[in-house]
Amino acid sequence: MRRARLFLVLVAVTLLPQILAAARLAEWLAQRHGPLGAARFSLPFWLAVLNLPLFAEVARRRHVTFLPRALASGLYQLFTAWWLGSLLYALMLAVALPLMALARALGGPAQALPVWVQLAPFALAAYGALLGSSLLRHDKVQLPVANLRAELRGLRIVQLSDLHSGRHVSEARLRRIARRAARLQPDLVVVTGDIVHNSAAFAAQAGRALAAIPARLGVYACLGNHDFWAGADAVTAALESAGVHVLRNRGVAIAPGLWLAGVDDPWSGKLDLPAALRGKPEGAVTLLLSHQPNSWALARKLGVEMQLSGHTHGGQIAATWLHRSLSLARLITPFVAGLYRAGAQFLYVNRGAGSVVPMVRLGARPEVTEISLVDAQAPRAAGSARALDVLGEEGMSAAL
Repeated sequence: MRRARLFLVLVAVTLLPQILAAARLAEWLAQRHGPLGAARFSLPFWLAVLNLPLFAEVARRRHVTFLPRALASGLYQLFTAWWLGSLLYALMLAVALPLMALARALGGPAQALPVWVQLAPFALAAYGALLGSSLLRHDKVQLPVANLRAELRGLRIVQLSDLHSGRHVSEARLRRIARRAARLQPDLVVVTGDIVHNSAAFAAQAGRALAAIPARLGVYACLGNHDFWAGADAVTAALESAGVHVLRNRGVAIAPGLWLAGVDDPWSGKLDLPAALRGKPEGAVTLLLSHQPNSWALARKLGVEMQLSGHTHGGQIAATWLHRSLSLARLITPFVAGLYRAGAQFLYVNRGAGSVVPMVRLGARPEVTEISLVDAQAPRAAGSARALDVLGEEGMSAAL
C-alpha cells in the first residue's frame, strides 16, 4: 500500500504540472485564429505522445518493452525538457500570480506575464535536458600531501564517478567519456561507484569503456549503492573480466609510498575501512575510494589523507555559482561537490559523468576530474593549501 501511494504521488508530480502548462497553452491558442487556434484541439494527443517514456517506464515494471531504443532516447529527452519546464513554470506561477494579485489590490495595473517570461522555464529545462546532461566539464585539482615521496610528485589521477551505465547512458556515451579521460594522459584512473544504474547487464559495456583508457598504474573502482541494487557480485565480475580492478574493502600498494584502498557502499551495510587499510606499508599515504562522501568522518578518524567520492551528482540541479551549498544534494550531505579540507586531510566529491532520472543537469555539469599530487612543502602547493583552507572550514562547519 505504501509503495502504491508513493507511485501515485510520483505520477501526480509528473502529470499535474504538465496538465497546468497544457491548459495555459490551450488558453493562449484559443485567442488565435486559423491553424494556430485550431492546434489547441491536438494538445491531448501531443501530451500523450510526450508521456510515452513515462508509460513505457510503467510497462517495463511488467517486463514489457515496446519502444525502439533510439526512439525512446529521443522521446525521453523531449519528455524531460517538457516535464521539467512544466514544473518550473508551475513554481514560477505559484510565486508570480500572488504578487500580481497583490499589485492589483494596491491599485496597480492588471498585467499578464510576458510570453518570454512564460517560455523561460521551458528554455532552461531544454538546455538542462539536451545539453547540460551531456557536456562534460574538465576540473583540475591539486592535492598537497605532506612527506610525499619524490616519485609520486606530479602523479596524475583521473577520477570518474556515477556513470550509471544503462538504458539512458549508452555504450557510445561511455566511450566518449573514456576518450575524454584518456586525453588527460592519466597515470591512474579511479571510478568512485554507481557504475551501472539498475542492471548488472550493463556492467560489461562500462567495463569495456573504462579498460580502454591507457593508464600505467591501471584502472580501479569501488562500488556504489546502484551497483549493489543491481547485484554487487555480478557487477564486480563483469568489471574484473574487462580489466577493471574492483576494490571491495581492500587496498593495494600501486606505487612505492601510495596505498590505494576501496570500500563497499555504506548503504550496503558492508563498509569495512579497517579491512581496506590492513597491510598498508609503514609511512605510505592513503588514497581512499568511497562512493558516499559522508564516510569521510570515519576516514579522518583512521588517518586517511585523501578520499575521493561521488554519489551527489552535485544535486543535478543547483545554483553553485552563487554558493556551492545551493544544491539539491545539500538535502543528503554537507559535502555537495568539489574539494573539502580538514587539516592535512582532503575529500574531493565528483559530480559524476552520468545522471539519474530525470536526465537533466542545471548548474551541476557532469565532470571528469584531473587530480595531481604535489608536495605540501613546495611553494606552489603551499599557495594552493592556503586557498583550500576556506573550503575546508566551510565543509567542516557544515559537517558538525
